[in-house]
Amino acid sequence: MAFFTPSRTLLAVAATCLALSAQAKSPAQWQALTAPLQVNLEQAIAHATQAVPGKVIEIELDDGDGAGVRYEATVLTPQNDSVEVWVDGSSGQARTHQNDGKAKRKDLERAQAAKIDIVQAVQAATRYTAGKAVKAELDNHWGTVTYQVDVLQADHTIMEVKLDAADGKVLRAKRD
Repeated sequence: MAFFTPSRTLLAVAATCLALSAQAKSPAQWQALTAPLQVNLEQAIAHATQAVPGKVIEIELDDGDGAGVRYEATVLTPQNDSVEVWVDGSSGQARTHQNDGKAKRKDLERAQAAKIDIVQAVQAATRYTAGKAVKAELDNHWGTVTYQVDVLQADHTIMEVKLDAADGKVLRAKRD
């Protein structure tokens, strides 16, 4: 059994803060990450669902741990499994990375409640704010099923656009 002392708790908080700050990218990091891309987010979604039929509920551009830029997508299959699919950002080649087994109930409920799909959400977000979508996920915001789409703007900053998953209406947008 692990006991948390004040120093262990402080270390855990510091590690969490460090991990969160590591996720935030500078404009130069975004530029380096997106420079080699030949496949956009919408195309990556199509490639992911060709490799694993189903509904994409989350997709994000990733540096591939140094192995090349890729999109990491979570696909809900017709059998209600949650499968992680990696899509190469240069070639569009998709492959199953990991089958996580039965999907979480909240993901299934959100997917069922959504009336628009993730591609429609990405299109609505990029109509609202010009740029390149680099992340999209099905979520819940104060009891409303939503999509959050991160759009990389020309100045290499991120605009976070939250849309109603029922009709694609923009609920809010803010710089991240």
